[in-house]
Amino acid sequence: MTAAAIRSVLGAAGVVAVIGVLSAQAPPTQPPARQGQPTGEQPAGRGARRGGAQPARAGAPAQGGGNPQGGFTSPPAEPAVMLFHEDWVSDMFQPMVQASLKNQLLLLHIYGNADEIRKTAHPTEDYTYTGETTTNWAITLSDPKHFWDLTGDGRIRLKTRNSGFRVTHAVIKTPDGKYFASEEGNPESSAWNERDYIFRDLTWRTLLMTDTPSNASNRREPNPKRVPIIPTTRATPDLTKVEEVGFSDLSEGGWIPSTSRVQAWDVWGKAVPR
Repeated sequence: MTAAAIRSVLGAAGVVAVIGVLSAQAPPTQPPARQGQPTGEQPAGRGARRGGAQPARAGAPAQGGGNPQGGFTSPPAEPAVMLFHEDWVSDMFQPMVQASLKNQLLLLHIYGNADEIRKTAHPTEDYTYTGETTTNWAITLSDPKHFWDLTGDGRIRLKTRNSGFRVTHAVIKTPDGKYFASEEGNPESSAWNERDYIFRDLTWRTLLMTDTPSNASNRREPNPKRVPIIPTTRATPDLTKVEEVGFSDLSEGGWIPSTSRVQAWDVWGKAVPR
């Protein structure tokens, strides 16, 4: 029977009743499943039944597998201890000498023209001044009784106030006589700037420290006594045994307008007996 025939027989009120009966007899229509959700499952979250599957909390280990490192992409770093803190003595020294160090258990090494590097003293701050250097330079420290293992959580902290586009890089020497400098470093800043660098995260360059025939051009004779201190190719130094740790801006000085100033520095790692 058509809708018009039903209306003529039952009237408006009867049509509403018949449509209600037909709707009650029709099978229920399920809404389309959300993308990624199986049909018939209720999504977890607000309104989910107690005892049902709950979403994993942020930071909670995944059940039935997952990353055994707890979310890290590499094994957790091993603990490191502070090997030394150096913030110099409160006296003026030019050139900088062993007596410039507050920690006299360590040995000072200066590369380049040592006579042109100054340990400056002011009423409230002490720092290195390299603005008068006429060659590249580097300052490092070593422990006569230990090598240093700088793997894991090993790091260096540099407190600098550089000017004139100077960047203070980390420098290390390994027991095989090789030197390396980091590409990263503390940049120019108008106030004292303190930063940490994890040794194993740094990008290293080999430091050319000797002027040999293989380095010289065909227009000059090499000078075996010259220490050029020039970063060359990228390298991966062995950080399990480091002999010296220090810093350099890999540039000659530019007087006060362009110089590196290092007020303090710290190194963390593990001591390895020599």
